[in-house]
This record gives sequence, C-alpha cells and structure tokens, in this order.
Amino acid sequence: MLKIPSTHSVYPWSCTVVDCARPRWRRYAMCSVHAEQWQEAEACGMSRAQFLRTAQPLPATEMPESMMCRICPQRPAFSLQLVLCFRHRNRWLSHLKRHPAGETEFERWLTDQPALPGYGECRADVCDELAASPLGLCGAHERGYIRAGRPGGAQLPKNFFATYERHARPVPVACEDDVAFRAWCRAQLPVHRTGQVNLRGLRPLLRAELQ
Repeated sequence: MLKIPSTHSVYPWSCTVVDCARPRWRRYAMCSVHAEQWQEAEACGMSRAQFLRTAQPLPATEMPESMMCRICPQRPAFSLQLVLCFRHRNRWLSHLKRHPAGETEFERWLTDQPALPGYGECRADVCDELAASPLGLCGAHERGYIRAGRPGGAQLPKNFFATYERHARPVPVACEDDVAFRAWCRAQLPVHRTGQVNLRGLRPLLRAELQ
C-alpha cells in the first residue's frame, strides 16, 4: 500500500480551502462543493485569493482510510461521526432512544461496552480491509455484492446477531454456489481510498518498482 500525503508536492489531493477535509475535485484544486462556489464567486468578480480566504471548510463525507471501531479493534467503523462498528452504532442509537444524552453520557456509555470479535479480512482477493459481517466482505464490497444480485447466493441468517452472535455461536453462511461466489470475489477492484495506491495482487517485482 502506498499512501500519498494530502499536500504532496507533486500529487496533492486535498481541497485548497484551509481546513477543508474533503478531497479535491477534477478542477480548480478544490472539492466539488468549493469548486461550484468558486465558479459562482468568480462570475461575480471575486478573486481566487479572496475566495480562499473567506470560504468555509467542510467536514469529510467519507473515510480517507479504513478506520477501526473505537470499541472493537477487529471490526471496521461503520459510522464516520461516532467511529463505531455497525453493531455498536445500533446499540448507541437504541440507548439514546431510552436515555437522551450528551457527550458526557456517550463517553460513559463507551466504557461499559464490550469489544466484539472481528470477522477477518475481506474475501475479495485484492482487498486488505476487514470484513464488516460474517459474510466475509468489507462494507464496500458487501454493498457491491448486493448490487450485483448476490452471485453464488451467499447470505446470512436473518437476525443473525440475536440468534448466533449474542450467544457466542458461529454464524453459518449459506451459499448456493461457492465457485460463483469465489469468482465474484476474485474479479473485484480494491476499495477506492483517496491518496492510497493498492499494490495487492501485483507481481512482486512490479510491486517493488512502484514502492
């Protein structure tokens, strides 16, 4: 894996608006929102320097790199804002419905939560991210698998957490055609991460040359 700093001297990718957490778009060296705002400002006679001084930074809308749940070190974070896995995100939302709380309560709630075991690496051959469920795919590849119509028919039991995980039982994965499922996994592209170049699957000499 090659990681390119956001302000790299040759391949910069961060928005040039100060403190903006979004990657730049195709043009103007700005994210898509600031690029659109700049076009409108330019049409009104504003200079680029003035626009950059007055533009408001924007929060990130996607994770620049895979993040782990702050409770479960072996599970990927599902929520960018909370930095929690899917299961703990749902637990926190359920807790909020019963006990409306603030930041202090969230910190207290975190200390009472047990870490859950992970699901290993994503089964897509070129992916180095952690699986998000017992299906064995990371979040991005699992969504892609569903969009593709589930080749091979791999699926999990309904409400598998309550039936299996809560009781520390292994979750069975039903698969109508394992060969088709594995073929789909081999054909997938890496998860897109701005500023990262995935070298997984390349021949050793080519990988070494790029590094």
